[in-house]
Amino acid sequence: MWETDHVQAAVLVDVDGQALRPWITWFTECATNAITGVALTPGDPSRESVLAALRSAVLREDPCGPIGGLLRVDRGKDFLSRTVTSAFDLLDMTVEDLPAYNPHLKGTVEGLNRALESMFLAALPGYARQPRPARHQAVARQFVALTHPGKQRPGPR
Repeated sequence: MWETDHVQAAVLVDVDGQALRPWITWFTECATNAITGVALTPGDPSRESVLAALRSAVLREDPCGPIGGLLRVDRGKDFLSRTVTSAFDLLDMTVEDLPAYNPHLKGTVEGLNRALESMFLAALPGYARQPRPARHQAVARQFVALTHPGKQRPGPR
């Protein structure tokens, strides 16, 4: 069984000089907790990000592999768009449309969303949920966003 979801990363990334929090769309396989497919986008998730993550999930060559089964989604309009459901049909995937506002029904991918932040993003520069100084401390907040390895990092803002 697969689960899929979007999560907004709690880290600021420099995208053409603008600090943005990217979105991650991913597919997970529940029995093994394997991330079968992923797409990272600087803007809001869409059917294009779902299709990009789905493509990486169904590729059979390295680093991806042959994992498959039932797919659980949460009534997101991008997951249930005609374009995406047509792709699911072509891949002969069975889609279970779960009731809205019940994240516990997709526990594997929701747990992955929480683990991403606490185990990975919190250690990165530009982490967006850093504790703020107390009110009585007049400390300027330093801002450093993640950048592409080939680009220069901007100074504090």
